[in-house]
Amino acid sequence: MFLEVNSLVKKYMSGETEFLALNNLSFGMQSGEIGVILGPSGSGKSTLMNIIGGLENATSGSVKIQENEIVGLNSKALGLYRRNFVGFVFQFYNLIPNLTIRENIEVCSHLGKDPLNINHLIEKVGLKGHEDKFPSQLSGGQQQRVAIARALIKNPKLLLCDEPTGALDYKTSKEVLELFEEINQNYHTTIIMITHNDAIKYMAHRIISIKDGQIRSNKVNEHRLMAHDIDW
Repeated sequence: MFLEVNSLVKKYMSGETEFLALNNLSFGMQSGEIGVILGPSGSGKSTLMNIIGGLENATSGSVKIQENEIVGLNSKALGLYRRNFVGFVFQFYNLIPNLTIRENIEVCSHLGKDPLNINHLIEKVGLKGHEDKFPSQLSGGQQQRVAIARALIKNPKLLLCDEPTGALDYKTSKEVLELFEEINQNYHTTIIMITHNDAIKYMAHRIISIKDGQIRSNKVNEHRLMAHDIDW
């Protein structure tokens, strides 16, 4: 098992009131899977992703990546984990406006031990010919492709995507989903996407539904669709 989450609990305090964001949550994923996590706002999706990504600490429980436990690591060890294992793609691109597209991608190439070839990656994500442009000169979909390439350049084992199509129109969303599909096939990257868009689940190997901080279902999708064939 590539990812093992067991009995995960996350509590927050608001004044004297305790809020239970994740309630004894458990699931697993195999290496090379695309997993989609679905759930309403406030269900715990982002909290779960932040803990898996080493951005937030759990109150209790276990999260193992390739049998390496990350719950309980100190800030330095979590930083190394994020650097060596995880790439992040967020709804908003967070590109550096005064750097070119190549420079935005290249700035993360030094974080990984075995980075991908930048020219090959730029071509794979459909940005060839745009390398010397600045983010403001690109469309939203192109900027998201830059953000994806930036996350991929260090060759992470796990790509975490938080509403990656949330700010995109239908056509561009489909293009970005097709890109994730290609990344999964070409680099065997394990991908987890959290989304409100129920249709995206049809391209996933695994569909996980969360409500009130608990897993409601964890299903292997035996009838996957290609991203191009998904409609909503």
